[in-house]
Amino acid sequence: MNATYKSCMSNLHICKANCCKNGVWVDAEEAKRIQAEVLKRDSLADLHDKVLWSEEDEDTDYFPTGKGVGTNPQSPEGPCIFLGSDYKCRIYEVRPHFCADYPFMHPLAESTKPVMIDNMFEEDKNCIYHKLLSATLKSIEEEREADAKEAAAKTP
Repeated sequence: MNATYKSCMSNLHICKANCCKNGVWVDAEEAKRIQAEVLKRDSLADLHDKVLWSEEDEDTDYFPTGKGVGTNPQSPEGPCIFLGSDYKCRIYEVRPHFCADYPFMHPLAESTKPVMIDNMFEEDKNCIYHKLLSATLKSIEEEREADAKEAAAKTP
C-alpha cells in the first residue's frame, strides 16, 4: 500500500471522500469490465440488480473506444454508486482509471503525459492532495510562463 493511499484512507473520516461525490466517467469497455467484476462478487450482491452506469457520451479524444459512460449516483444528490458508507471505494481493486490516477489523468486517449485536471479541492485543507494540487498548479503556471518567454524570444 503506497503512503499516499494510506494517508488518504486515514483522512476519510474528515474529508468524507469528497472527490467521489459526483461519480466519474469511464470508457465504455472499462465499464463492461467493471460491471463483470461486480457481478462476480457476492460481497457486491446489493449492486447486482442496480443500474451502475448513467448517461453516455461520445468523445474520441477522451475515450479510447470513443464512447464513455458515467457511474450512476446512489441518489440524485450522489455519491457514486460504488462509494461505501465507510467512504471507501467498494470496487477499489477494479476501480476506473480516472480514480486510480486521481487527481491526475491522461486527457487524450493517446497521451502519455499526465496532467492535473481536478483542482476542485485545492483549497480544501482536509484533502491530502491539497499541497500536491497547489504545487502542481504552480508548476503548470510556471511552465506556461517559461513557454511564453521562449516563444517571445524566438519571435523576431
